[in-house]
Order: sequence, then C-alpha cells, then structure tokens
Amino acid sequence: MIIKTHLKYLSYSLLSALLFIVSWQPVSFIPAVFGAFIPLLFLEIQLREDGKGTGWVFLYSFVTFLVWNIGNTWWLINATLEGALAAFIINTLLMCLPMVVYHRIQQQSKASHAEWTFMMAWLTFEYIHHTWEFSWPWLSLGNVFAAAPNMVQWYEYTGVVGGSFWILYANIKLFRLIVKWKENSSTLNTSRLMNLVFFVGFAPLFLSWYVLDNYKPTAGIPINVAVVQPNIDPYKDKFEGISPIEQTRSMLQLAEEVVDSSMQLVCFPETALLGSLEETRLNSNENIVLVRAFLQKHPNITVLSGADTYRFYETVAEKTFTARKYSDGMYYDAYNTALLINQTDSIQIYHKSKLVPGVESMPYQQVLGFLGKAAIELGGTSGSLGRNNEAAVFDLGRNQFVAPVICYESVFGEYVTDYIQKGAGLLCIVTNDGWWGNTPGYRQHFDYARLRAIETRRFVARSANTGVSGFIDDKGAVIAQTEWWKPAAIKATLTYQKGETFYVKYAHFIEWLPVILLLLAVFRRRTQA
Repeated sequence: MIIKTHLKYLSYSLLSALLFIVSWQPVSFIPAVFGAFIPLLFLEIQLREDGKGTGWVFLYSFVTFLVWNIGNTWWLINATLEGALAAFIINTLLMCLPMVVYHRIQQQSKASHAEWTFMMAWLTFEYIHHTWEFSWPWLSLGNVFAAAPNMVQWYEYTGVVGGSFWILYANIKLFRLIVKWKENSSTLNTSRLMNLVFFVGFAPLFLSWYVLDNYKPTAGIPINVAVVQPNIDPYKDKFEGISPIEQTRSMLQLAEEVVDSSMQLVCFPETALLGSLEETRLNSNENIVLVRAFLQKHPNITVLSGADTYRFYETVAEKTFTARKYSDGMYYDAYNTALLINQTDSIQIYHKSKLVPGVESMPYQQVLGFLGKAAIELGGTSGSLGRNNEAAVFDLGRNQFVAPVICYESVFGEYVTDYIQKGAGLLCIVTNDGWWGNTPGYRQHFDYARLRAIETRRFVARSANTGVSGFIDDKGAVIAQTEWWKPAAIKATLTYQKGETFYVKYAHFIEWLPVILLLLAVFRRRTQA
C-alpha cells in the first residue's frame, strides 16, 4: 500500500517533468508549459491531505525539477560532467523553494494568498538566478518562447519575466478551474473556461500580434556585416591540435570569401584568437599582425573577435583577487575577451562579465578563496578568469557603437539592456557552442538571441565557432544562418538602430518588481499574524 501510494506521488512528479521537457527544444510543444505545474500542484494537495510534511513536498518537487533539468540540458555533460551535475543540482534545489513556500502557506492561509506568493517566489528565484554568481538562468520559464518569438513580441516591454509570469498565471488559473470544477455549475464552469481561454490564452497572443503590427523602428543606418564560422573542434584542435596562427589564417581566408569594398564589420567567434595575447603588447602578437594585414587590404572593415588574453602584474599590490601566480613574484589574470581591431593602433578590449560558474569562475572566490583553483579546465586555462564589472560597448566610429556579447552573456536579458543604455545600436554575439556537440544546446542558445533582439529591438550578428552563426532582425526573425559543424562565412546588410524600448529603460525595476511584491506579501502575512 505504501509503495503504491508513493508510486502515485511519483507519477504526478514525472508528469510535470515530462510537460516541461516537451515544451523546450527540440520538441518545442509550447502549449504543454501552460499546464506543466498542474500535476505538481495536485501532488501538493494530495500530500497535504495525506498528512505528509514539507520534506515530502520538497522531495517530490526535487524529482520533478531534476528530471526537467536533465531532460532539457543533459548536453552539458558533453562539456563537463562536474559542471553539469552542479548545474542540475543547484538549479533543482532553487526551483524547489517556491514549492516549499507554497506548501507552507497553503497550510496556514487562503489558497489565493499561497498561489500569488508562489508566483512571486518563482519569479524571485529567476531574478536571483540571473544575478548571483551561481547563475544558471537557462530554464527561466519565459525562455521557452525563444522557439516561437512571434508569441511574445511584447517582450520589448516586459522581457523574459513577462513570459514567466504568463506561464505561472495560466497554470494557477487552470489549476483552480479544475479543482473547483465539480463544485460549480456547468454554466459557471463554461463561463470561466471561456474567460481563461480568451484572457489568458488568446489575449497575450493578440497583444503580441498588435505590438508587432504597430512596431515602427526609428530610421536606422544600413551596416554590412559578415560572420565567420571556422568550425575548429574545441576538444581536438582548438587548444592543442592546430596552431593559433593557422587558425587565424583559416578564419581570414573564410572572411575573404565574402568581404568586398562595402563591408564594414567582420565578426570572429569566441576565443578565435589564441597564443600569448598579453594585453599590454597586443599589436606585437603575430595573430594581430595577420589581422592588421587583412585590414590593410580592406581599409573600410573593422574586426570584432573573441580572444584568450592575459594581463601581468609585477607586484602583489597590483594583482586582483582572480590573479594567478606566475613566477618570481609576478601574477597574471586570464580573460575571455572580445577585441575590436581597426585602422588605428588602439585595440578596444572587453572582458566577459557573466562567467560560467564552475567552468570559467569559482563563485564568490573572495569568500571561497581556498577553492579558487577548483574551476574546471576548459579551453586551455584553469582557475577563475578575470572579468569586467559591467557591460561595455565598442566604438565603430561615426557615432556608432556595437555590443560585444560573449557566449553565455546572451542568456541574460537584463544584462544585455546595459549595452543598449550605453549606446549600442547592434548586438554582436561571439560564442563557441562546440563544447556541447550536436545536441539541442546550440539550437537553444541561438534561439535565445532572438529574444534579446525583441527585448532591445536590435539586429543581431552571431558568430559561433561550430555553429549556428547567423543574423537576426529586430523582430526576432532569422535573416540567414549557417549549418552546424561546417566552415562558413556569411554576410548581410543589417540596420544600426537607435532608441530604447520600455524594457531597456526599466529592466532593472521590472526584474526587481516580483522581489518587492514577495517581500510585501511576507510582510502582510506577518502583520496579520
């Protein structure tokens, strides 16, 4: 009897997990996400009625969210087993907290209070997972619409948090309708069902159509851009098989296939330039010399490229908390960098700010300094990388600025708005998705860039080492893209845009709003108690 009961509990958990999994790439059956929480919410009722405590709610919620995380991001294992396990477990633990809060309030308060608090608690979890150093916001609910961006053109007002709220609200309203179905008359049930379908189902879709139909971008400036996809295997060739100078030659040869006198910007992928790139002596590096020779042949072109760079410190006083000891009292920082190289002697530098936890950084190293060297070796360096403290833009001249978004940073909508606030009229994403192999990971990552285009109303140029590279317009539509795992270079005429969307202007407040509402709900309950 006990086994049968727990199998019933488990079936609720696994059904929720399955609905989440089929909502995301590669299946992308998005309607399933609007009911994905419902089995879990019914499980909470069952556990409460059976006298089970909070620990059981946590346990079965853990099963749901762990299976979901593995089901949609299993490909992380291809890059690093340890990092994947950490992502699965930490993400799962955090996802369980809103369910535990919901259960505790259900035991003590009205259902409506618990449901509202649950929604705000989940959105608060998503906010925290975008901002702290263990961040892994890949499965934020609103990201599910990346495969169908025309459903959420109103992201220019709300960002991903709006999509997450839509999913949560739809689940709660449908759940309440099912719970009360037998108690209400058929007329009332029909009325409520029709209201739910219209206001929660069709109204957001109609709003998206209305926003898209009435979207009138400011008069932009045409800019001719090429993206290069060298397709260098990150495991066999990138960091030890093929020499850095040969990799640079290969990329420049691909670029030569598409550039002409009208070309203005050429983008190379993340860590495209390797080999002793010390930042105080960049112009003497043989890879930079090759790029400059390319620019001499094409004087109208600017190159934006990913690179592995270093900076040395001669004294202890100069070094940062991420610096590593080199020799004879010298220290150095290693960076995942974007460089902008043009006809001037000066090279513009940006260091990736949103580092991948456990791979590029040891979170909170200033506190957990004894674990500072525990970051997994991936890409030729081990230990935590140095970073920029904030987003920075590259100056293309002629009062035009481009956002150098490096890999993982493109998942952070709020962070990308900082580039726009600093004047960026074009998003250039450089990445290396080859670590994951031919899995849904690279496709999910590409599609997330479509959401950034809508939120900021900016065109996107995306250069990925092994794919998918391409161009996305300011409505999230794909203009052109490459095939996976094939060397390629493609070009397009994009539009350099100006102006700021509502989300760009108020992203930080929008992301904070659920946190504020959650705190107010907690305060209200305490004062009523």
